[in-house]
Amino acid sequence: MSLALVPKRVALPGLITGLLTVGFLYFGKPVLMPLALAALFTFLLSPLVQLLQRLRLPRALAVLIVTLSVFSLLGFLGWVIGREFSSLAASLPNYKDNIRHRIVSFHESGRGGVIENLKDIRTTIAESSTVAQAVPTPSAAGQAPENAGHPPAGPTVVTSSPPPPTQAKPSLERPIPAVESAPSNGWLNGVLGSAGEGLGYAATVIVFVIFMLLRQQELRNRIMRLAGFRRVTVVTRTMDETSDRVGRYLLMQAFINGLYGLILGIGLYFIGLPYVVLWGVLAALFRFVPYIGPVIVAILPCALSLAVFPDWQHPLMVMTLIAGLELITNMIVEPVLYGHSVGVSEFPLLVAIVFWTWLWGGIGLVMATPLTVFFVVVARHIPSLAWVEILMGDNPPVKPYMVLYQRLLADDEIDAEAFIHAELKTKTPLAVIDETILPAIALARRESTHGRLTDNEEQLLHEAVLRVMSQALPEIELTPPPITPSPAPLLLAWPMGGAADDAALHCLSLMIPPGLTFEIVPSQRLTGEFHAEIEARQPIAILISATPPASHDTTRVQLRRLRREFPKLRIYVGRWGVPDDVSRAEPLLQAGANAVFTTLAEAQATATILLREVAAVDSPSPEIGLCSPIPRSPPNPVMT
Repeated sequence: MSLALVPKRVALPGLITGLLTVGFLYFGKPVLMPLALAALFTFLLSPLVQLLQRLRLPRALAVLIVTLSVFSLLGFLGWVIGREFSSLAASLPNYKDNIRHRIVSFHESGRGGVIENLKDIRTTIAESSTVAQAVPTPSAAGQAPENAGHPPAGPTVVTSSPPPPTQAKPSLERPIPAVESAPSNGWLNGVLGSAGEGLGYAATVIVFVIFMLLRQQELRNRIMRLAGFRRVTVVTRTMDETSDRVGRYLLMQAFINGLYGLILGIGLYFIGLPYVVLWGVLAALFRFVPYIGPVIVAILPCALSLAVFPDWQHPLMVMTLIAGLELITNMIVEPVLYGHSVGVSEFPLLVAIVFWTWLWGGIGLVMATPLTVFFVVVARHIPSLAWVEILMGDNPPVKPYMVLYQRLLADDEIDAEAFIHAELKTKTPLAVIDETILPAIALARRESTHGRLTDNEEQLLHEAVLRVMSQALPEIELTPPPITPSPAPLLLAWPMGGAADDAALHCLSLMIPPGLTFEIVPSQRLTGEFHAEIEARQPIAILISATPPASHDTTRVQLRRLRREFPKLRIYVGRWGVPDDVSRAEPLLQAGANAVFTTLAEAQATATILLREVAAVDSPSPEIGLCSPIPRSPPNPVMT
């Protein structure tokens, strides 16, 4: 079997399952839609039922009180909306003068403008072409006609002969007898049928809601039993998270929308717009529809204000009121009560709204957000559906260092610098370097090792990292308060891995305390030359930078040689990189390293401790680097 066929065979069952699920949802909507709508009402009404139960009411009585109250309120609102609509339709002819005045004013505003000038130019061109077609043109051979320049010899008489009579053909069609048309009752039957269907649908939903509220625990137990003993933890967490997210979203949305409709109705009442109850109720209901509902709420009252009021002041007041309410609701009220997100990203939610609207029509449009949240929560707890949570969840699927690496790889340093500035708004500079910049360097090193980047591309990417750092962190203090012993001790660093280690050590140089001299040995330096430089310079400690995936064996060999030649020298190893990809540090510690660092924060803390140890000695001897005792409990040793 070819390996290329394996992904296709693995993906085929998932594709078939997805198509069967969509078909089941589409063809089963007469049953599934009432169930889904009843489930949403159950999520919404469960807190009210529990509140009444805390007041010592039986659950059956609490369910009855809540359902009767809520659905009676919804029925009353439906009756009010229908009555207001009928009154609005009957009063629209009274505003025809204002509507005609608006249309005339729009036409007059266009006079003398660009549109009218373009119309005049078009009319002039059309008239010129008509005149040009009426003028006789010479013949194709360039000769004038025979009678050109000579008047006719006599008067020209034009006679017209009547057309020859045509014989009427006998008609083969039979005359259709006149039948008196009786008034049709089809529209009445259609209205009554639609009303009966809607009432039956509503009754089905109410019955489902009552039984779901009464048997809520029983339904939960049945689902748990159906899932089985092995999946009890996953199913419990899924049900709790779904209930929490969907229930909180529906409760907060109902409260916010009701408050929005109340304030809108009061504001429109003081402005003088009629039918304020209608607009307040419609605003509260339509705001349950994401993205589209607020637009409808804004268009309808504004359009009516243009027809009702003869001036421009009152329509502008209506538009300002709606715009102000939307801004306050979206930017202040909603973030404070339940946050901007319900666990689904904005663009996938918009796609889901289109999908559910196509699948279930208007009911799907209303239930799109809760249903999408439910599927995302379920997918989060099922490993085979992790791609659903990645595509639709609100958590960023890409880690910050991967974003920085991708933008630098695309040669977009401006965007990379903007991303670093955005990271600095929520993180400290040291955290940005350790969690974003340094792992990006390690990722470039790993890609180069696996042959996905050339050495030149890796070098250019590391140079771009340093440029971005210099632009994004120009005046930010990264180091602790300076400690200035005299003379300044030396910390010698050796980049074993080439360009990646050079870039990492340059990042570390920004955080070394000012009282400590930090020098980077060129990566081209041979082992013997590096040992000779240690002997000549007498550093207080050395730091070997070995960014993964550098060879562990090579690093261990270097540590053993250094420990044999300099038994009392402090030797540290920097294994900078992606935290999940850092190799074990125990073999390096056994080979002679005093500590292994994975972050620059650990290296900075160790450098500060070394500097304070030297500062405590009034006259440090030149042998302080070689003769200082080796700390057996180094700060933050890595044991991964």
